[in-house]
Amino acid sequence: MFLKTIFLQVFTILLALSGDLKYTKDPEALCLDGTQGSYYLELGSGAGINKWLIWFEGGSWIGGTNVENAKLNAKSRSQGDLGSSKNKKQTADKSGILSRSSTTNPEFYNWNYIFMNYCDGTGFQGYARDPLVVNGTNVYFKGEMIVKAILRQHLNALVNAETVLISGSQSGGLAAFTWTQYIRELLPDLTNVFSAPDSGIFLDFLPYDGSQSFKDTFIMNVMQLANVESDPPNKKCVIDNMNEKWKCLFAQYLVKYIDVPIFFVQSLYDQFSITTILKLKCADDGTLNRCGDQRTQYIEQHHSIVKLVMEGRIDQSKFDGAFAISCLQTGFLEGLFNSGGIAVPGLSGNTISKTMVEWINNPNSTKDAHIDQVYWPDNKKCNKVNMGEMVNFDDYVD
Repeated sequence: MFLKTIFLQVFTILLALSGDLKYTKDPEALCLDGTQGSYYLELGSGAGINKWLIWFEGGSWIGGTNVENAKLNAKSRSQGDLGSSKNKKQTADKSGILSRSSTTNPEFYNWNYIFMNYCDGTGFQGYARDPLVVNGTNVYFKGEMIVKAILRQHLNALVNAETVLISGSQSGGLAAFTWTQYIRELLPDLTNVFSAPDSGIFLDFLPYDGSQSFKDTFIMNVMQLANVESDPPNKKCVIDNMNEKWKCLFAQYLVKYIDVPIFFVQSLYDQFSITTILKLKCADDGTLNRCGDQRTQYIEQHHSIVKLVMEGRIDQSKFDGAFAISCLQTGFLEGLFNSGGIAVPGLSGNTISKTMVEWINNPNSTKDAHIDQVYWPDNKKCNKVNMGEMVNFDDYVD
C-alpha cells in the first residue's frame, strides 16, 4: 500500500508539471471552434491523495427557435469562452467545494479535481464526425469526445482511486447526471463512486404562456446538431427510449438508470427554471412578489414535480441523499457550499456542506434526505422577500 501511494503521488505530480490548464490529446476532442478541449487539474495531498472530484462546468446550451437559429447560435458561441479554449487562463482559483482552503473547505480541499471546461455547447455530449459550416465558419460538435479523452488521460489514477465524486452545476449538473453511469462502469467495483449534481434538474415542462418549450428550444436542437451520429452517454436509458432518446438528457427520466448513490443539490424554486423554462420573468428579481396568484400556482406545480423526481428516486435507493431548499437560487456548490447561513429546515443547522459531508463519509448507511417542506418564502435564511437580489446568507438574522 505504501509503494502504491508513492507511485500515485509521483504519477500525479508528473501530470501537473506544465501547470493547471491541460488540453485533450485526442485530435477529435474539439471545442466548437476546433481548438482542443481543456480542463483544469488540481492534485490531491494527504488524506485526499486517492480521492477525485470530477466537475463539469456550467454554461447553458446551444438553443434557438429552430435548428437554423441554433446553428447561428453555435457559431456565435464558438467565438467566445464557452466555445473555445483559445483564451483560457493557465491557472484558475476555484471556490466552494473546489476551494483549496483547509479552513473553509476542510473535507474536499486536498482532493484531486478535474474541472472540465465547457466548450461544446451541447452538454458535454454528442458527436458529429464532420464540422458544420455556418456562414463560412466551421463549427465542431465533439462534446462526447472531450469527456472521454479527459477520462482516458487520467484513467490510471482513477482506477486506483478510493473515492470518485461526480458533480457540476446547472448545465454541468445535468452533465453529471448524464455521465455518472458511464464513469461508474469505467471503474472497479470496489471504488466508491458518488454523484452530486448541483441544480441539474431541468424539467420537461411547458412554459406558462404555452409558447415553445425548453425541450424544443434547447434539447431537441442539441439532438439534431450533435446526436445524429452519437447517442447520449447513458446506454441503459437509450435502450429503453429508442424513439425518445432526448429523454436521456433530462434528469427526471434519467435517474432510474443510474446505479450510483446520488446526492441531489437543488433549489425547489430554481430561478433559471422559473425564468427560462416556465418563462415567468416576474421572478427575475429573486422573489415571487410580482407573480400574482395564477403564476405562483404554476410555479408551485413545477416545485411539486421537482420534489417528486428526487423523492421517487430516494424511495428506491436508501443510499441517496439531498439538500433541496425552498429558495429562488440556482447553483450552490461553487459559491455557497461553505456558507453556514442556509439550512434545511431553515434553522436546523443542516447546511449544504454538513449534510453532504455526512452523506459521503458514510457510504454504506441509510441517508437522510434534507428536502424542504415549506413553500417560498418560508425558509427565511434563504429568502428575503422585500429584496430584489440574493441576500448575504451569513449576515442575515431571522
